[in-house]
Amino acid sequence: MADSDRPAEERSAAASISPAKKSPEITSSRSRRPIPLRQLLAILAASDTTIYRLNKLLSTSSGQETALATIEYVAQILHHFLTSTPWTAIRARLEQLNLSRAFSNRSGADATSTSTSTAKPRLLALSSLISETRYNIRLFGLIPLWMWGSNTIKSPPSDRLVRSLTLLQVVVNMLYQALENVAYLASKGIVSKRFVDRYGGIDKWYLWSTRMWFGHIILQFVKLWRQHVLRKEKEEEKGTDAQVDKEAADNARRREIRAWKKSLVSNVLWAPLCLHWSLEKGLGIPGSVTSSVSFLAGAWDLCDSWNVTALS
Repeated sequence: MADSDRPAEERSAAASISPAKKSPEITSSRSRRPIPLRQLLAILAASDTTIYRLNKLLSTSSGQETALATIEYVAQILHHFLTSTPWTAIRARLEQLNLSRAFSNRSGADATSTSTSTAKPRLLALSSLISETRYNIRLFGLIPLWMWGSNTIKSPPSDRLVRSLTLLQVVVNMLYQALENVAYLASKGIVSKRFVDRYGGIDKWYLWSTRMWFGHIILQFVKLWRQHVLRKEKEEEKGTDAQVDKEAADNARRREIRAWKKSLVSNVLWAPLCLHWSLEKGLGIPGSVTSSVSFLAGAWDLCDSWNVTALS
């Protein structure tokens, strides 16, 4: 703001302040109130911390998947909310109230309504873009699955049943990823569609891919049950150790139980969705429900992943 535009009282007050004692200030164009430099630096420091944590989250493949999945499902949830019957009724009621206002106000309401209606398809476009991005990233998914199987063979779990279940999970996950990759590449014209059509078509390959994922969930339920049994047996056999060892064991036990509950909640939420997607006609679950449940299935992992970024 130029000095000629400032009120006379403000100019005189500013002139009476010594430059050595005057604190630097930033003026907001919206409120035209001076913002102290200290407050501005605090805002920048908080923003820098948030950006640092986001960068740390996105620096790992699991963090990228968590962030992308969250954006995809939240975009779907917002789209279904904006097109839902209750929200449509509320918006219609607000438009009726605007009819009693001046023509200029009605024109503003029409512009807002148009902006909202054009924003809704954009949410689906964003969700579709993120979904395709996740498909592209998962084209390399067989590599970490191979390493999972290799590490399981080299350092197998002590329990025979858990070891067998883990190896079966590796197999069904590799089948899931291979089927999805072929179907996706065929949909892009990279893999011959004639080859895919010979064995049922792209939709059939996607269907069987989801069934392999559902198989992983069933195996995980059995695995969680077995881990629960082993933990109970271990607690019954636990003797009297030193206090330090007891505290360390209790902390390890709490972490183990928390990870177990986290996996259980995720599988309970994913199971009906995978069953729905594994059937040709589905279970009749609407898209608004699938997007909400999908978000909830990964919410715990999202919170844990974000909290980890603040540890260092």
